[in-house]
Amino acid sequence: MKASPVFVRLFLLLVLLAIVFSFAVQLRLVKLPPEYDPFMPPDLRAAPSFMRNLQMKILDQNPQACVTALHQAKVTASLLPNSGRGPACYLDNTVMLNRVSVAQFRPEQTRCNVAARLYLWERHVVQPLARKYFGMNVKEITHFGSYNCRTIRGSDNMSEHATANAFDISGFRLANGRMVSVLKRFKTGGTDGRFLRSVRDGLCDYFNLTLSPDYNADHADHFHVDMGWVRGCH
Repeated sequence: MKASPVFVRLFLLLVLLAIVFSFAVQLRLVKLPPEYDPFMPPDLRAAPSFMRNLQMKILDQNPQACVTALHQAKVTASLLPNSGRGPACYLDNTVMLNRVSVAQFRPEQTRCNVAARLYLWERHVVQPLARKYFGMNVKEITHFGSYNCRTIRGSDNMSEHATANAFDISGFRLANGRMVSVLKRFKTGGTDGRFLRSVRDGLCDYFNLTLSPDYNADHADHFHVDMGWVRGCH
């Protein structure tokens, strides 16, 4: 079915207006509230809004804005010097992550946008669920790291870990010291299992790819998340 000339002209006009408006926002000719301005670093502490996803996608391409967003959220972070072992394994636009909004991390170098997304997940998913299921916060998120110069298991393709574009989460230590382990508790019923499946689902809202024990045996003991091209929630 052929579109009518009127519809085509209207569509082109709307596209043109959207482009003009976008440039006006970038040039600050039009001022939007920060939470609705896609070109402003998002407030990671604020409740998610419909504009958050677009703001984060723009943030992915702007490491300095990412550092600004972390600073606004009271997370100490600065871009580390770029380094690497060649074209396949390298570190750029990374920060040292050791804390998010409440929970501590064993210090780990990871890409700034991965750190920012972990902050969003911990603040807006992990802590509310911990209070719901356990009546207390998570004080530490344990992990297997971010950077690892290697291929994907069983493949010749390089892993997202080879550029610190991934993170592996192994468990959660509650405020009372009790450990909720992905390996030991994900497949169980009860409160621990429901909590772990819920925080896994929450990861899918912030990362392109999330893999859990539901995916395969290689992920029996951790949640893998990354910002690579492949998308999925398993």
